[in-house]
Amino acid sequence: MKKITALILTLILALTMVFGFAGGAQAAYIELAEIYTSYGLGQTIFVQGSTDLALLMLYIITPDGSALPMTVSRAELLEGMEFRVGEDWDLGEYIIRIGYGSEIVNEYHFEVVQEPVDHTPERPDGNGGGRGTNNIVTNVTLSPARLEIEVGKSAQVTVTAASDVRWETDNGDIISISGTNEATVTGIKTGTAVAWAYSGNNYATLSVKVVPPKKEENPADEESDQPEKKDDEKKEEDKPAPDAFTDLNGVDWAKESINALAEAGVVNGTGDGTFAPSNNVTRAEFVKMIVTAFGFEHTGTPAGFDDVAGDEWYADTVYIAAENGIVNGYDGKFSPLDNISCQDAALILQRVADMKSIALTEPPVEETAAAEYAREAVALLKGNGVIDGAMSFSAAANATRAQSAYMIYNIYKMR
Repeated sequence: MKKITALILTLILALTMVFGFAGGAQAAYIELAEIYTSYGLGQTIFVQGSTDLALLMLYIITPDGSALPMTVSRAELLEGMEFRVGEDWDLGEYIIRIGYGSEIVNEYHFEVVQEPVDHTPERPDGNGGGRGTNNIVTNVTLSPARLEIEVGKSAQVTVTAASDVRWETDNGDIISISGTNEATVTGIKTGTAVAWAYSGNNYATLSVKVVPPKKEENPADEESDQPEKKDDEKKEEDKPAPDAFTDLNGVDWAKESINALAEAGVVNGTGDGTFAPSNNVTRAEFVKMIVTAFGFEHTGTPAGFDDVAGDEWYADTVYIAAENGIVNGYDGKFSPLDNISCQDAALILQRVADMKSIALTEPPVEETAAAEYAREAVALLKGNGVIDGAMSFSAAANATRAQSAYMIYNIYKMR
């Protein structure tokens, strides 16, 4: 197994240099294609698929149970990766597991045999290749693969697989599942649960969030119970709520974002009733807004930077962000007082969306202005309206307080 180990370690090193951050969140889907049930020594395994995660983990499990991990980006998975079955590979069953962080979403089994396997498609007359012809590992896909349902309500999930599936869940107190390929998922009590649809040895993962039932309102009753309002009361209600700060008239495009985040306690003014929307934002300030807005907490994972002293006002939130994989330093430093660029802010927000299961469902737009490391994040946020023309986004420029609030709120309201 020396060759496959060397190959994967090389891929891990290369990918870590380019994508030095953690993925996260529950995947809407991760799907692979063209994985055959058997390969011979010297043949090539082509791994290609699709996902809605920016980063994911792929593990190859060897017959002796060793796990060989690698970090894979969405772009790499879409383009496809090749792995050569080395002459020194052990014969037997291998498993490809793919997911995010330590969570496995899909699993595919294949066998390595001595002689090359013919994967030529079978002809209509029944003749075709040799062992393994048309024998592609069963893909299991779910539609949808993530649900939010109310207590007492149900939703349908369609499973695409070569055979009837069986379901398992990690929490039968929160959800119940009936059916097979056309399954009904019912919310029992509030909370989150994970379910797996198995087809043979392969499976796909369903993430479910059960929320309290919505209170039903009767508009007619409300109107009859309330005394008729006077004209001056109606006029007072029609007035827009005052801005949280006195200097927002020059940034009308960001008013809603700033006011909403101020009400939520995410942003503060400068102390004299103003917000200073055109001022730049430091890396420490941006991280504090992110941690506050999305409720990140300490994970217990060791994290620290040479230039972040424990008694600084921003130390705790920077450490929380690092523990959660939202930010990374460079050569052991975080540079907390440097201004954050628009593209770095976009990159952090993409990670936050992944970790908080905030679906960015629209395809990314073409992006060439951003630096390579942030190009995918900027393209995805632009495609989903988080970044738009109103905010005058310039990837390499420093992000202003108004731009930061605008981007954060556009993700925040998708929760």
